[in-house]
Amino acid sequence: MLLPLTLLGLGLWERQRGIDDHGALEVQRARAAKAVAILEARPAPADGRPDFGAQFRYNGQAYVGGLAIAKAREALDGAGDAVALARWRQYLPPVVMACGATMAVLSVLALLGTALLGRAGRASREALLRGFSLVRQLLPPLLGMQVVLVTTGVVAVIAFEASAILESDDLSTGAAKLLGIALVAIGASLWTAFKAVLQLRRTMGLFTPDPLRIMGRTVSRAEAPGLWRLLDELAGRLGALQPNNVVIGLTGGFFVSSGPKVLEPGGADLEGRTLYLPLPFLVLLGRDEVAAIIGHELAHFSGGDTEYSLRFLPVYAGVGRSLDAVAQAGTGGDGSLSPLTRPALQLGLFVMDQFHHAVRHWSRLREFAADAAGADATSRDAAAHALLRSGAIQPRIEEVLEAAFGAPDAAPPNLLTDILRHAVERGLEDSTGHLEEAQPHPTDTHPPTRQRLASLDREPGPELLARAAAPPPPDALARLDGYFAEPARLSLAASADFLGIARDRARAEHAALESAVTGVAAEAVPLHENTRGGAIFLFAFGGTLLAIALVLLAMEVPGTGARERWIIAGAGGMLGFVFIGCGVPMLRRGDTPFLILRPESVTITGINRPIRWEHVADLDMTVARGRVVTRVLLRHDAPFPVRLRGGRRVKLDARQLIVTFAAAPPRALKVQGFADLIGRYRRASLARQALAEADRMPATTL
Repeated sequence: MLLPLTLLGLGLWERQRGIDDHGALEVQRARAAKAVAILEARPAPADGRPDFGAQFRYNGQAYVGGLAIAKAREALDGAGDAVALARWRQYLPPVVMACGATMAVLSVLALLGTALLGRAGRASREALLRGFSLVRQLLPPLLGMQVVLVTTGVVAVIAFEASAILESDDLSTGAAKLLGIALVAIGASLWTAFKAVLQLRRTMGLFTPDPLRIMGRTVSRAEAPGLWRLLDELAGRLGALQPNNVVIGLTGGFFVSSGPKVLEPGGADLEGRTLYLPLPFLVLLGRDEVAAIIGHELAHFSGGDTEYSLRFLPVYAGVGRSLDAVAQAGTGGDGSLSPLTRPALQLGLFVMDQFHHAVRHWSRLREFAADAAGADATSRDAAAHALLRSGAIQPRIEEVLEAAFGAPDAAPPNLLTDILRHAVERGLEDSTGHLEEAQPHPTDTHPPTRQRLASLDREPGPELLARAAAPPPPDALARLDGYFAEPARLSLAASADFLGIARDRARAEHAALESAVTGVAAEAVPLHENTRGGAIFLFAFGGTLLAIALVLLAMEVPGTGARERWIIAGAGGMLGFVFIGCGVPMLRRGDTPFLILRPESVTITGINRPIRWEHVADLDMTVARGRVVTRVLLRHDAPFPVRLRGGRRVKLDARQLIVTFAAAPPRALKVQGFADLIGRYRRASLARQALAEADRMPATTL
């Protein structure tokens, strides 16, 4: 609201200024017209001599005779033009005020409407979906109108202020610069608005969410008779819908989904209601705890939660895409956000906040309802134990899987056996530290565990926490016999899927590292500053000054004497030699490389030693006055260089271990190309280090 009100106030202020300026210029025109009438009414001298009594002062100079009348007419014409321009200027403040007022009204309507829709959405999920589906359609044009209105208002303000300069007859160098700045600002504003509207228009298209990728495989009734019997029993108790598919895997937690899915590895598509079960949890949780969690997940089917999420996701994503479009259009090269798009973005963020509040409200209610359903299917104690024990066993599962993913060739073929061994040997986590955490889920946000326990009327007391942290029995793998016909085969297959994906990822990363290493030249690459253009300009300008000096000496200039011509020519000639003298070192500086890039090091002209890439802790590059300033931060164990006498100017900060140098962008490279080149050498060094560490790393397991 601040910018619209500012525009409105600015428009009111400019409106009064425009009225005052127009009145003052009308007075000037009237004076000029009166002066012309008086001068024209004077009788001409009978003897034909100039009328020295006819006088007119214009732009600080006095004119007499016929020249006075000519200048008076010129002043009258100028005053008429100024009045016409002032009359035109008076149309601009109402535009500013209209833009500010319209923006304010639209913002108030949008804020109130969104807040009301958010309140209605917290009362009904259908109202939430309908309301924000409408917002999804209206938000892009609304944000586009906000950007167009603020841009129009700002352009009108700039045009009003710039036209004040044109009203003056004295267009000095400073005034011309101000006009140039105004034109650049108007052009930049219009370009920002055009980009924002264009990108917002693209967000109006339908959004198709990407399918959910699951690392796992389906199990049929024949493969998991005990599991399917448990599902039938729980669905019967709850009156819930049965899943169309059951997927088992090693990663993540329990969840359900009704949207499109892709199984990895293999890329098989999967449709319909799907229940995902992590095998490690089936091993480390008791049957009643597993039943409580599955009952919780089936309750999402019966409550229509998964279908609701499918309908809501495109709406949610559409709002996010609209915000991204506005942010991208208004983000400058330095990462700052343009004030032209800031109001629209703030309005969009408010809308998104209303989404968050309403969605979190229903997510919490549905999770509590699902917890109650899981408790009804088993018991409140089983549901509470499942919540706490899930947090206690999750770290042990992740430790084994992360180690196996990082070194798949050293991992055992059956990761479930390794997870059980690791959990027995190390024990489980104390669930006290996980009470404020939410259970992992690929699409929804769960309330913290403490709140979910409270909804089950259970306090995380010492007895409950001790049971949750109790180590699993060594024969816990036998629990899978109650779910699957061939648990050993499924365990090996799930482990093979996981390790296969890990090996594919490792091969891809290794190939990427090798590509980074070979992405730089093996031989030294010298970089020269692109100073030739500047040197040529100095030579040309200095030569022009010398030529003018010679012309002054060779020709007579009316109104100047020989002594004056010698003084002017001498000064111009000396200045010409100065410019040419400055161009010589600039040209020579471009002949000497300021950087020499090698795969293992970078040589900076002006210091006594190359800097090895592995000694570089970080580097950044900025642009200042057309030059690229590079700051290299060295590691603490790296030898620090010394600046050479008479060499290139390099700033060394031994305390901060920073080497700083500035240079014009290299020949045939722009700033971004220069930064990309340095980045390639830096990445190549990091890739060589990663490959070397991988070769030295022994094959270990937990």
